[in-house]
Amino acid sequence: MTFWLRLLISRLFGRPPDLSISAGLWVELLEGLRVRGGNRRESGAFLLGPTAAHRRVSSIVFYDEIDPHAFDTGIIEIDGGSMADLWNICRERGEVVVADVHTHPGSAGQSESDRLHPMIAEPGHIAMILPRFAAEPISFEEIGLYRYLGRFRWTALKRSLLRPTLRIEGIIYG
Repeated sequence: MTFWLRLLISRLFGRPPDLSISAGLWVELLEGLRVRGGNRRESGAFLLGPTAAHRRVSSIVFYDEIDPHAFDTGIIEIDGGSMADLWNICRERGEVVVADVHTHPGSAGQSESDRLHPMIAEPGHIAMILPRFAAEPISFEEIGLYRYLGRFRWTALKRSLLRPTLRIEGIIYG
């Protein structure tokens, strides 16, 4: 009951979520991360949408689609030259990067490497971290969402009654 009440209040009086994705794309994202990681290594993707302002995910580009060797070492390493391919995909689709996501073997806390090496080093960019290589079940409370502030500083996005952080169709996470 409290879930539905919170959902209703948030939708009526709150602001839009920091990040929004359809249930179908969420399933596609999780399956893609699991296949690429094989429950033994990190995997990740860029989440694209029509505008950065609304952060509504409309498509996914997995890191290995722009750099086939991104997952070879067990951690994520993308050749900087491969980013041009991402920008070309964005231009072709008429989209922008609204967030990035990657998996961790344990919890969804940011590592020192995550903090010092943002995938998109623009203030406001959102990074999502999924625990246990995105293995099921994923509890919303376990998902890490972080906003880049610039100069290698981040803030963890925390939920409140009027401030949702992640919406998957009719479901709101924090």
